[in-house]
Amino acid sequence: MPAAPVHESLGGREIRTFDQTHRLSIPTKFRFRYGSTVYLLKNFQAAGEECIVVYNEEDYLKVYDGIAKSYDGAELTYMQRFFANNVCMANIDKAGRVSIPDEFLEHALLKDEPEALLVCQPDRLEIWNEEKWKKLFDVEVKPDFSKFNISPRG
Repeated sequence: MPAAPVHESLGGREIRTFDQTHRLSIPTKFRFRYGSTVYLLKNFQAAGEECIVVYNEEDYLKVYDGIAKSYDGAELTYMQRFFANNVCMANIDKAGRVSIPDEFLEHALLKDEPEALLVCQPDRLEIWNEEKWKKLFDVEVKPDFSKFNISPRG
């Protein structure tokens, strides 16, 4: 997989339109990290954050390996099965499109939407219903931004 400029891997967002077969074009500036195969995961970490998370193989394996570090015994078995039930492998075609299964679109409230919001994170791409994304920031409790150091020098 070719290396990309560091700044392109850290963030950004774009609205993309679905085609008739629920394919979504991955923007070129985000595509560098994925190659031809991606792992789509239904985000299940918190209510209200239902989206589709897109990982390359390397980052997917890190997430999957994290299950074994967090659980053991029957919990580990359950989480492995739950995780396997909520992920699928997909190919990016030569035009940069990925086909998203209906159950994933339903999970993210995108089944009947003409477009999706793609949000690039340092280790993943998230596919959101834009209205649901906006609601994430309508919260009463917000972090104290004065604690956040935006200087690259630390």
